[in-house]
Amino acid sequence: MISEPRLKLATCLVEVTSPQTILAVSSLGARERLQRLLERYRTLLASLGLLESLEAVVSSHSLYTRFMLVHSPFEFLLAQLDEDPQREREDHDYLEERVKLMCLAPCWASGVPCTMALRKRFLLKPVPIHYTNLILDLREFPRDEFVVTPSSGAVRFPGESSPHDFAWDESLCLLRFSMGHAPFLLHNPADYVVYSSKNISESEKFLSEDCPTHEIHYQGELFEEIVEIVETAHALIHAYQPSLWEELRFFVRAFGMDTSLLGGKEKKLYCSMPGQPGLIQMAPYLLGTPEGMKIEKRDDPLLAMLVAAQIIHEGLHQKHYFLNRCEDTEPVNEGQYGFIRPEFSEVQMTCPWGENQTRCLHRFFTLALSVGFEILFLEHLLRTQRLGPEEKTFIKSRLKRKRRYLLPFLVQAELLRHCFSPEGEIVLGELFRSFGYQIT
Repeated sequence: MISEPRLKLATCLVEVTSPQTILAVSSLGARERLQRLLERYRTLLASLGLLESLEAVVSSHSLYTRFMLVHSPFEFLLAQLDEDPQREREDHDYLEERVKLMCLAPCWASGVPCTMALRKRFLLKPVPIHYTNLILDLREFPRDEFVVTPSSGAVRFPGESSPHDFAWDESLCLLRFSMGHAPFLLHNPADYVVYSSKNISESEKFLSEDCPTHEIHYQGELFEEIVEIVETAHALIHAYQPSLWEELRFFVRAFGMDTSLLGGKEKKLYCSMPGQPGLIQMAPYLLGTPEGMKIEKRDDPLLAMLVAAQIIHEGLHQKHYFLNRCEDTEPVNEGQYGFIRPEFSEVQMTCPWGENQTRCLHRFFTLALSVGFEILFLEHLLRTQRLGPEEKTFIKSRLKRKRRYLLPFLVQAELLRHCFSPEGEIVLGELFRSFGYQIT
């Protein structure tokens, strides 16, 4: 039997639509996921003084505040803390502070009362206040505790004579504070958080942004370089399909960029992780490496094209992580089982890249749709951009490689069609049509 709400949610996997539509069809699933989360970590959240406020957030009418919690590393961090009941991890207290910071914006946006004390001695470097344009930097803060209190729809920070209003940017799900520079609150001028890195981190035990080689930026030459790369890529995506650009900027909350020009055979070029949604990492100047293309200058037009294609690929992963979470009842660190019949959740698919790698069927939509949309974008570039002979050859070579990835996935999905839920089967048919796959 087909469930209409689940079908609408599944259809969002393959359709490009508005963030507001996605939030509406995922509302029930997001609420139920958070309710399970509160129940699973009730004791932990109570010990942090967050339980009552989060219960009010989850039961509120705000679709956005639930999105803020689901589409963040909130669940990942709770799992890390729960696995360390004896507080043996050196960063245990730091992780508690990060959990608190992730709860601030949902409470502020929903009007839920919350007074939160953050401990300076465990926040030794600048960190973002999620879903706001603020970066918290307590290194120069004179006291050990930083207490944040709501005040009649505004927010009061310590050391300030009056509360600060924020503007609600619905298109980006972002709280914008207009305050000037303060020693402990840095204004981030970008709509996303910017990190530089010397390597791409895929740790399953700590936040990627906490890798020793990652550094947050809000000004300076490196910040400007990364923002220029991202914004030029965004312009290409917007010219290609404005609605896709709107989706991607809604789900991609942070960029971690390795801007070095030196690669290596084993160097990771890009990634995004289900447990840490919102962040995508890449080494932009090395994205042409698989085809032997070197990019050494910021004004090389291929740089923006490759970064745009990678934002589409990884950004759609971000969208699909969220949709699967809103359908899936399993903890985030145990895989993604959305839209697959439970008895087939561990069915393996042969991965068409790398040696001895397999992927479970439950990751099919996330993998196939990201590769498929990337192919469509590269085909668009080939048709519309003024490319020289070398650039055309490069794009054609990349398209050939990406198509070799996609076709085996589609063939396997057709053979395993009975493993999908009824809603998943319908979406599978739409996907075949979108990518021109003829059912055998």
